[in-house]
Amino acid sequence: MNHSQTVAAVAQRLRYLTKRDVGEVLDVLIEVWREALLQPEGYIRIEGLGKLYIEQQQLRSAGVIQARLRAKHGAAPVHLDRYYFRFRPSDTLRAAVLAAREGQE
Repeated sequence: MNHSQTVAAVAQRLRYLTKRDVGEVLDVLIEVWREALLQPEGYIRIEGLGKLYIEQQQLRSAGVIQARLRAKHGAAPVHLDRYYFRFRPSDTLRAAVLAAREGQE
């Protein structure tokens, strides 16, 4: 589901709001969530859906990776940052997905 499909679905359920109003609310919501994720230890937890967060891992570069970085960029940092974008579903969502999958079989 993309942005415009979400706006249309919400506007259809909340008929007293225009698509423009729903779109503005969704844009603000995305901005607030983005700001939360940019914070150290930031996360978004949505009841019934799950938790979205970013983990950072620092790696040492050595050997082949160090050599390739030097060849490509002329220098290579000793430490590299790796970011993992994680989503942990709620128990409710997990159960619903499993039930839906079982119903398809």
